[in-house]
Amino acid sequence: MTDFYYVSELARYFSKVIVVTNSRDFQLTDLPQHVRLEMVKNEGYDFGMFYKVVQNLDWEQLACLALANDSNLLLGDLGENLRKGKELDTDFWGLIDSFEKPWFSTHADNFHLQSHFLVWNKKGISILRDFLQEIKVEEMFSESDPKELRRKVINAWEIGLSQYFISRNSRPKAIFESEKITSQLGKKRSLNLTMKHPAYLLEMGYPLLKKKYIQKNGWLDRLLRPGKKWETLVSKYQLDATRCQQWISVLKKA
Repeated sequence: MTDFYYVSELARYFSKVIVVTNSRDFQLTDLPQHVRLEMVKNEGYDFGMFYKVVQNLDWEQLACLALANDSNLLLGDLGENLRKGKELDTDFWGLIDSFEKPWFSTHADNFHLQSHFLVWNKKGISILRDFLQEIKVEEMFSESDPKELRRKVINAWEIGLSQYFISRNSRPKAIFESEKITSQLGKKRSLNLTMKHPAYLLEMGYPLLKKKYIQKNGWLDRLLRPGKKWETLVSKYQLDATRCQQWISVLKKA
């Protein structure tokens, strides 16, 4: 139900939307005809699913390509942020960037766009295609250890993709720049704002709330910090009151 709203919102702004899943009981109903469902084997997490689907796209006909995964709840609409993204004047942009450096990173510079919402223009699509041809996909698809796979995906895909664009003299940009925001908060720029300060982001117009934040917002945390209840954030920033109550009901049972 929550993902249905996200898909519906994406369908308002993109001429074709492909929902990729490995769940055999997933269904799409009451959505526009330009939304279709594609099922693939779960290899390489969301990167693997994206990689498999884009292999069948007509790259030459693409003017714009976007990637959104289901790791977040969409609380508002995307229109204003898509408008801001177009104004960034870059080949590759996302909602928010990060300087977070995991211990397993092999990169000297760990600046990257967070991969839950990414957009490429025509030139960016060409660079993305080159990147996908060079990345060692089979190493990810053959990895059986979930923790090691996660590290490989983060290192090669999430951080590696942004660094690849930088190496091609095309610096990715974000609507919500973590360096500026952490400076405003008096925090280190490597802080994960989507987990540590979601309310501040939402107040700035950021449209998403991480599901992981909800999952980690347990009873003790909610008791000690009642002002940070995820229900409060959803209620405050969700535009549709009925849908808000439906989401809270579903998420409490999850």
